[in-house]
Amino acid sequence: MIKKRKLINIRENPINLFTKWFKLAEQNEVNDPNAMNLATIDKSLKPSSRIVLLKSYDDKGFIFYTNLDSKKGNSIRDNPYVAINFYWKSLRRQIRIEGKVIIVENILAEEYFETRPIGSKVGAWASKQSKILKNRDELKKRVNFFEKKFLNKKISKPLNWSGYRISPNLYEFWQEMPFRLHDRIEFKKNGKKWKGKRLYP
Repeated sequence: MIKKRKLINIRENPINLFTKWFKLAEQNEVNDPNAMNLATIDKSLKPSSRIVLLKSYDDKGFIFYTNLDSKKGNSIRDNPYVAINFYWKSLRRQIRIEGKVIIVENILAEEYFETRPIGSKVGAWASKQSKILKNRDELKKRVNFFEKKFLNKKISKPLNWSGYRISPNLYEFWQEMPFRLHDRIEFKKNGKKWKGKRLYP
């Protein structure tokens, strides 16, 4: 049984509410409070999901970085509409977001790439993400090749590596309540404003 908690405010601005919950998650989650499930649909209408890491967000959207030629990258190219889900077990809360994806500005991707450890930069070059890998030795050889290539040099961002910004058109905030009578609020974009409504659990 969880402790008694306040209901979600239906008049709250969703990005402000996200920020409050995310800060709590950063304080309470043991690992990766920024982990989110990303669901995409490819051109054959088959769904796929995976965990990615949120790297930044603001009122314009939620940003993550990846290889643009990966499975998720190809799906996004075919269908830019995606869904993400944050679940924080320690808080007994989750946030579901739907929206449209665009590639971030190149300067933003380059700035973020510069903050990555050297090993991660090399990995971005070495990994043909989502492609078939014969064995780990093949990957090690590619890592060694690019380590030598960039030895004592600046490691530039690969052209097929960048960030995606998910511009939300729907938020759903969920928090656990006793007897599975959970608290759910959905916010939808209405022009430039957000309109909230309460949902049955």
